[in-house]
Amino acid sequence: MEFLYFPLTFYVFFIGSLKTGRLFYFAAANPKIPLGGFANDSKYSIIKNIPTDFKPKTLLILKNDNSENLRNKIKSEDFRFPLFVKPDIGEGGFLANKINSWDELLNYHLKHAMDYLVQEFINYPLELSILIHNAEGAFKISSITERKHLFITGDGYSNLEKLLRMDKSAKFRINSILNRCESQLNTVLEKGQTYQPISIGNWDYGATYYERTELLNKIILNSFENLNTKINLFNYARYDIMCNSIEDFLQGKMIILEINGVKGEPIHIYDMKYNLYQAYKEIFKHWGFIMKISKRNIREGVVCPNFIKGFDMLRNHYITKKASLIKRN
Repeated sequence: MEFLYFPLTFYVFFIGSLKTGRLFYFAAANPKIPLGGFANDSKYSIIKNIPTDFKPKTLLILKNDNSENLRNKIKSEDFRFPLFVKPDIGEGGFLANKINSWDELLNYHLKHAMDYLVQEFINYPLELSILIHNAEGAFKISSITERKHLFITGDGYSNLEKLLRMDKSAKFRINSILNRCESQLNTVLEKGQTYQPISIGNWDYGATYYERTELLNKIILNSFENLNTKINLFNYARYDIMCNSIEDFLQGKMIILEINGVKGEPIHIYDMKYNLYQAYKEIFKHWGFIMKISKRNIREGVVCPNFIKGFDMLRNHYITKKASLIKRN
């Protein structure tokens, strides 16, 4: 990842700032969100703007909430296990977990001194990411990617750790996956039994990505344009959604798990059909969209954060994530 994104970092902060005259120009792409969604943006602030029919039931647990506050909030919203939890500020599956019981939730709560979201667990079979923008003035979808979660098939005698180490899709991410599955590694699966060790459709945790732009049609385009207009936050964004089927997706029936602003990369580049050159081409093309939107909005009067304020936002994002690993008082 570091190797892949080093040239992009140079482009974003140096070439982009030279072309726009603003170091934090990308904040103008989505001016209603801190840094345009690059960092320090609250997931809860975004999800509040999603129409109820399109989002999971969500509760914000605050850093200062004690265990009794947590219990009362969960009861008041009538949540049922399993649940899904994730930090209010973070990305890339950071500290995102499926929670199966009250004991697991309490343990998560006590281990992390942070604001976090509790959501109903959505277990639809189809997970997609849709990247939208209006760089040319009209609403467009530039990427549709299917995320297939990591599944392991048992042989009747090997434990989960051995099966994971033999799995080709886990090969280059094995350490991250093993760390996530630490408590399950000695589990022996029956022959033919399939098992999903991680409930996150993230590349770092074994998910496989497939470009599905062929699914784009007029209904999907209109559906997302209408949704994006109602949400009224984004000129550039990646919608991460779940559906029951392709047919439901084509009819605009979906649950939005999360929306990322300018940090929403075109993840179809992780489809194995893309080589490094093609991946870079797609990344720079999409940052070209962000730059074009930002320049347009700056011309129309949007004010970008200055050097001090911008770096303070980046610093706060880093500090907040680091503090998330500290136990609650």
